[in-house]
Amino acid sequence: MLHAEHDAARNAHEFVLDLPDEPLAAEADDEKLRQVLANLLDNAVKFSPEGGRVTVSAHRNDDNGTVEIAIADEGMGIPQAEHQLIFSKFYRRADRTGREEVGTGLGLFIAEGLLSAMGGSIRVSSMEGEGSRFVFELPLASAAFARRDREASPST
Repeated sequence: MLHAEHDAARNAHEFVLDLPDEPLAAEADDEKLRQVLANLLDNAVKFSPEGGRVTVSAHRNDDNGTVEIAIADEGMGIPQAEHQLIFSKFYRRADRTGREEVGTGLGLFIAEGLLSAMGGSIRVSSMEGEGSRFVFELPLASAAFARRDREASPST
C-alpha cells in the first residue's frame, strides 16, 4: 500500500478521480511514473487537513502533444515565493498545522528529475491557505508505443 493510501485511510481523506472515458497513453517508464505519482499523492495527503479532498485528473493536451496529470489538495498551500524552491534538493515546506514535520525534502526533487528524464515537466499552482495543484506533462505515446503497450497488457 502506498504511504499516501495509508495516511488517507487513517485521516478519512476523500479521493476524487477525474479521468477521461478513453485511455490515455504517454511515453513513460512505468516504475518512474509510479514513483512520481506516489511522491505527489503522499504530499497531497500529508499536507491536507483531516477529511480533506485529493483530486487526481488527467487529460490529453493536443495543443502541445502531451498527457497532463494533475493532483490537487485542499492543504495549506504554498506561497508564490516558494514555488521554485519546492523542487530543490532537501527543501522542506514547513508544516504550519502543528503536526510533526516528516519527509526528507526529496519527493518533489525526485519527481521533477524523473519527469525530465522521460521528456516531461512539472509545475505548481498554489496560494497559501488555499491548497496546491501539481500538474505534470508527459509526451503522448506514438502509435507504435501505444500499440506495443496495448499488446503487452493482459486482456480483461
